[in-house]
Amino acid sequence: MNFLLKLWNATAAAAALVAVAALAIGCAGAITTGTALNGGTAAAAQVGDVKPVETPGSAQAVYRAEFKTEPAEINAGERAALVFTIKGAGGKAIRDLPAVHEKPMHLLVISKDLNEFYHLHPEPQADGTYRVSHTFPHGGDYKLYADYTPKDGKQVVDRIPLKVKGSPRAAVALQEDSSGTKTVDGLRVTMRPDKGLLAGQELMLNFGVADESTKKPVTDLQPYLGALAHFVIVSEDGTDFLHAHPMEKTEMAAAGHGGSGVGHEATPHAHGRGAKKKAAKAPKASASEVSAHTTFPRAGLYKVWAQFRRGGRVSTVPFVVRVGEGEAASVGGGSSDANQSAPADAIRVALSGAGYEPSRIEVERGRPVKLAFYRKDANNCGGEVVFPALNVRKKLPVGKTTVVEVTPKDSGELAFACGMGMMRGSLVVR
Repeated sequence: MNFLLKLWNATAAAAALVAVAALAIGCAGAITTGTALNGGTAAAAQVGDVKPVETPGSAQAVYRAEFKTEPAEINAGERAALVFTIKGAGGKAIRDLPAVHEKPMHLLVISKDLNEFYHLHPEPQADGTYRVSHTFPHGGDYKLYADYTPKDGKQVVDRIPLKVKGSPRAAVALQEDSSGTKTVDGLRVTMRPDKGLLAGQELMLNFGVADESTKKPVTDLQPYLGALAHFVIVSEDGTDFLHAHPMEKTEMAAAGHGGSGVGHEATPHAHGRGAKKKAAKAPKASASEVSAHTTFPRAGLYKVWAQFRRGGRVSTVPFVVRVGEGEAASVGGGSSDANQSAPADAIRVALSGAGYEPSRIEVERGRPVKLAFYRKDANNCGGEVVFPALNVRKKLPVGKTTVVEVTPKDSGELAFACGMGMMRGSLVVR
């Protein structure tokens, strides 16, 4: 962690160079755990781990991925098909997943020791499944993270263990990097956090990209899946998974990182009912620095994979960081403060990786409303709540209840969202 602390003081200058986007990480908390697989067919059976997804005008529905391989037993060095069927309420197959950053599903395949990493994209088939082929170079244990967003729903990340037959690669213990700079495929990438890495603390990870030979900032990064960078963060034990895509510079400013606005449109990686799914716009010009907005939910080691495209080649740059004890540890993932601090006449609103619950609240026009927001844990980007139309912004500490009082003046919907605009809710004013 020493190299991060040394870079801390340089962050103010680095932040001024951010030309494209902040990345919203930490909203990808909906995870389902499948049964252990030795190839073959398996449903993501432990459905209780899936965060419920709301659908307009109906009760909450649960989405899950059913998974199988072809052949049923996967051998190292042999090509195999990874096949997913997305099931919704009542076991109905979902055939029309919307594209998020140009793909309906992002599949991250990661070895147990986090030393193998593959970013794949299963494509829709005529039979309603999503399929991709892959060759595992080694035998051993892998984890598959299937990331998708049902239409009019929240993001879901299904976590599926997979065992591959064959000689395993020698395991490599995860160790914290001694330097914040890595060189891969001619790119010299330096990670600069804007503050110390502590659990439960929102921060910016700034990535400066330079040419290895000239040492000058690059000016020719190319869009990869509609963005200048993609970031994946996984905890050492594989429990915490965060997948992020860039936002435009105006969105970063609106979120309070380099600007003063309070409202903005999220990228298609938005979460929650009412989040707008619009096509990602490829950046018109390159930038030498890209930033990630994130919250590490727990203390410990994490691996960060940063992906950039240059000269038609996608390069994956790995980092290993250590996160210290912080806000998340002090509240133990939750607190009785949720009930103790809420006024009797307040409407309680819980906030977690699944979004706001409830996310739509009926109120009367002209009557003051007290909303008692309780943020259960740090595994989300809900460090503050924003009412753009009212110019109201409030911090939401983990494990604490924060009361926000507003008076709706007009009928209709009064929107609120997290500070990054990734999780949304609304007051329905009658």
